[in-house]
Amino acid sequence: MADASDRPATLREEGDGRGWWAVVGRLAAALLVLGLIYVGAAFYFKDRPPSGVSVAGVDIGSLTDQEARAELGREFEDRTTEPIVVELVPEGDGGAGSEAEPVEVELVPEDAGLSLDLDRTLRGVTGLSFNPARMWDHVAGADEDLPLYGAVDPAALEATLSRLAEDYDTTPVEGEVSLSEDGVQVVDAQDGRTLEVGASADAVSEAWTEQVWDDRSATEGERRVAGVASGQRPQLTAEEVERFTEEVVTPALDAPVVVQAGRGRGEGRERAEAQLARRDLLQLLRVEQEDGSLSLGVREKATLARIRQDLGRLERGPRDATVRLEGSSVQVVGAQVGYALREDGLVDAVRAALPERGDGRTVEAEVETIEPQIPTSVSENWSFTQMASFSSQFPTGESNAARTANLRAGVTNVNGTVVMPGEQFSLGAALGAIEEANGYVEAPVIVDGRLVMGLGGGLSQISTVVFNVSWFAGVQLDAHTTHSFYISRYPAGREATLAVPVIDNLWTNDTSTPIVVQSWISGDEIQMVFLGDRQYAVETIDGPRRNTTTGERREDDRADCVPQSPADGFTIRNIRILRQGGEEVGRDDFTTTYDAADEIICTNPRAGS
Repeated sequence: MADASDRPATLREEGDGRGWWAVVGRLAAALLVLGLIYVGAAFYFKDRPPSGVSVAGVDIGSLTDQEARAELGREFEDRTTEPIVVELVPEGDGGAGSEAEPVEVELVPEDAGLSLDLDRTLRGVTGLSFNPARMWDHVAGADEDLPLYGAVDPAALEATLSRLAEDYDTTPVEGEVSLSEDGVQVVDAQDGRTLEVGASADAVSEAWTEQVWDDRSATEGERRVAGVASGQRPQLTAEEVERFTEEVVTPALDAPVVVQAGRGRGEGRERAEAQLARRDLLQLLRVEQEDGSLSLGVREKATLARIRQDLGRLERGPRDATVRLEGSSVQVVGAQVGYALREDGLVDAVRAALPERGDGRTVEAEVETIEPQIPTSVSENWSFTQMASFSSQFPTGESNAARTANLRAGVTNVNGTVVMPGEQFSLGAALGAIEEANGYVEAPVIVDGRLVMGLGGGLSQISTVVFNVSWFAGVQLDAHTTHSFYISRYPAGREATLAVPVIDNLWTNDTSTPIVVQSWISGDEIQMVFLGDRQYAVETIDGPRRNTTTGERREDDRADCVPQSPADGFTIRNIRILRQGGEEVGRDDFTTTYDAADEIICTNPRAGS
């Protein structure tokens, strides 16, 4: 059994343990109460900024979050409704830099997608927090001014700036200077400009988000943002237009440019001048542009033509020594020098005089002496004798009156034709245009092997005479065409037809002396002589007729029928031999085949009427 003296001690120990636990319990209860109070306070203050807190100078301390937002909305309402000024100064190709005047455009924030970002602004000062420092701020108060932040809708902002760009953007205007008879016309150059929407939106967004105006202590009406704009300069600038008109055009038109010239020597010298007045220069000059630079050009052909209006009387063409037929004799006509305005360098001299003054605007032009190709000295060696002659009889009478009229007109036109050494004679050219104005009428001509009426009928007989004279004169035979059927009044094989301009009769003067054609009608004969210096003796061989054919007898009842006599067809060879000093130096060999000509009997009573 236990000692009784031990029990009180045990009871004391048990009593002491219960006391400590009571203390701990009381402490725990107190801490729990304090914790509950702390948590309760945190929940109480979670929607309230600490006292002494402000946003951009607006006190929101101890207000609920909703009250704070309402207060900020009221205080900063003008931030979203009052315009922001976007200042634009073009940069880049416009080259304006500081010289360009800034342009201001305005946007209303609430219409441009700009609003107040109160969530970000109040972040950290409201909301549930158990931070003791934060709780202390609520109890003791805080001296803190928070920045105001903005929110941006990028799409809405860019849309607004794009609308502003429609009014701001301009296209560069090219400068222009032109000359006309009315004077100098100038179009002033203008720089272009473009509002860079993306870059400007970035600048506005940055300024709005940070509300940079608060840092600048901005007053009402001073909210500005430096926008971004680019400039485009025209290729031809206003500065270049001004330089060109003042330094180049004005002096060029200030006074006439005088062009002087003279010809001849001594007392016989003749002078003239051309004054290119302002009205002339306005039409003769032109504005040229290259790589943005202007210069003054001169219209070369027009300038030379204008100068010749006054100086042209000093010019004349040279005249070669030649001959003319006077009656039956040949007269030599001496050569004459010519004068021509020297064009090389003349327009350049006029151009060089444009910026000058006084005597510097006078240009001395040169008049060149042009020597004739055939001087008079050459004509001193010319001698003229009969080289060859030929005559051909033609039918006369009333029925051949029209044909005879054509022969007389043709012989008159050919008479006196001069063919210089090396030149080619054309019978078609010598006869002139085959028309009534030149004396030609309708008479029978051969078409498709039979006679029909045609203007200039009968001129083939002159062609035959020309061919035979050139044959016997020994000149170079170039082209001739025989008739399709043989006409008995002509030498067989040595005859030629004519159908201008298809068929011509051509020969060349291959001597060193002019040849003069003398032709006339004597009775019923065409007479023709070549006067010149004959070079060769001519031998003619006319071969026999061979391969003879016979035509038919045909009746024609048409009113335009022309009667025709029959003629046999045949082939013949004709040879011309040229001799000099008894030796053969040339030969022409022709073979001609004639068709048989039908006998045409006209049965219509009106035929030939």
